Amino acid sequence: MKFQMPIPFIKSMSLHLVFGVLIFAGMDFKLPQESTEMTISQPVIEAVAVDTNAVEEQVKRIEDQKKRQQKAEEDRIAELERRANEAERKRKQQEQEAVEIEQRNKRQREERKKAEQAAVAARKKQEREKAKAKAAEAERKRKELERKKAEEQARKAREAREKEEKALKEAQRKKAEAAEKARQERALQDQLEAEQAVRQQRRSKQVLTEVQKYQALIHQAIQRQLIVDNSMKGKSCQLNVRLASSGLVIQVKELGGDPILCRAAKSAVFKAGTLPVSKEADVYEKLRDINLTVEPEL
Repeated sequence: MKFQMPIPFIKSMSLHLVFGVLIFAGMDFKLPQESTEMTISQPVIEAVAVDTNAVEEQVKRIEDQKKRQQKAEEDRIAELERRANEAERKRKQQEQEAVEIEQRNKRQREERKKAEQAAVAARKKQEREKAKAKAAEAERKRKELERKKAEEQARKAREAREKEEKALKEAQRKKAEAAEKARQERALQDQLEAEQAVRQQRRSKQVLTEVQKYQALIHQAIQRQLIVDNSMKGKSCQLNVRLASSGLVIQVKELGGDPILCRAAKSAVFKAGTLPVSKEADVYEKLRDINLTVEPEL
C-alpha cells in the first residue's frame, strides 16, 4: 500500500520550515568593522531584534493546528477500536450458538441410535412372531401391527437422520461464517496496528522538529544575554544545561572550550533564568538535559 502524507501534516511541516527561515534570516552574521578607536575596555554589544509577538502568534497557530489533527486522529482510532470490539462480541456469540447446535445434534444422534435399536428389536420380534403366525390369525394381526410400528419407527429415524444432516450443514455454514468474521477481525486489528505505527512515526518526526525549534529559541535567548568582545572571536564553549518543565535553569556545567567565553556563557544562561521549552512531555524530555555550543556572534 502506497503511503501518502496527509495534507494537514504537509502544511504543518511547511509552516515549521518558513518559521525556521524567518528566524535564520533575522540573525545578523556580519562581522563588525574594526575601529582604531575601539579598546578592550569598551565591549561591542550587538542584539538581534526579534518580533516576539509574531513568533508567539506563529507558534500558537502551529500548536493549535497540531492539536486539531491529533484530536481527529484519536477519534478515528477510537472508532476502529469500537468496531473491533463489536466484531469480537459477535464472533463469541456465534461460537456459543455453534456449541449449542453441536449439543443438540449429539442428543438427536443418541435418540436416533435408540430408535434404530428399537427397530432392530422390533424386526427380531416380528420374525419370532411370524413363526407362530400359522397358529392363529389373531397372532398374525398382532405381528402385522408390530411390523407397521417398526416401519413407523424407521420412518421417524430416517426423518431424524435427515434433520440431523440438515442441522450439521447449518452448523458448518455458521462455522464458516465465524471463520470469516475472525479473518475480518484479524484484518481490522492488523490495520489498526499499522495505523498506530504510522502515527508513532509521524509523532517522532514532529517531536524532532519541535526539539530543533526550541533549541534555536534557547540559543537565541542565551545570545541575547551574552556579553562578548573581540578576544572571543572564533572561540566556542560547550555547556550542559538542565531545565525544569517550566524552562527554569536548574544547573549549568562546562564541558569544554575557551574559559573566558565559558564564564560569559554560563553567566548568560543564568541571566536568562528561564529558557523556552515545550509543554508537550515527549518534546520536553529531549530538552530537559541538553548540550549546547555557544559561539559569540562577532
